[in-house]
Amino acid sequence: MGHPKKKEQKRTTLNKETLIKALENNMGNVTLACHFSGVARSTFYRYYDTDSEFKKQVDDIENMAIDVCEAELWKLIKDGNSTAIIFFLKTKGKKRGYVERQELTGQDGTPIVWNETKTYKETNGAINKTNSSN
Repeated sequence: MGHPKKKEQKRTTLNKETLIKALENNMGNVTLACHFSGVARSTFYRYYDTDSEFKKQVDDIENMAIDVCEAELWKLIKDGNSTAIIFFLKTKGKKRGYVERQELTGQDGTPIVWNETKTYKETNGAINKTNSSN
């Protein structure tokens, strides 16, 4: 059996409530939320790392902010904004080839295995490095 949860100090509870409201008002921006709440970032992250309910609330606010940004992106795409269209295709259209670089993987998406062996040969008093790859 685990230890019973220690009752939280009133100040801690108030700090968390204030941080959550400030996060909501600032689309999840931790720096601004801490500034407006008067709570140190280190305290915010301690709460985040140790309180699962606080973490869930923070994560929900972050997801809400992403939803708002996605809605704004869709507006730009519908208006024909080419930069927004390109951004969308590069992020969501990767599987269809809309990428600037190719990501290589092994069979069925597994990592590529690369074995490199280095050997050194002495020739006329100089050491020459030879690479061979498998």
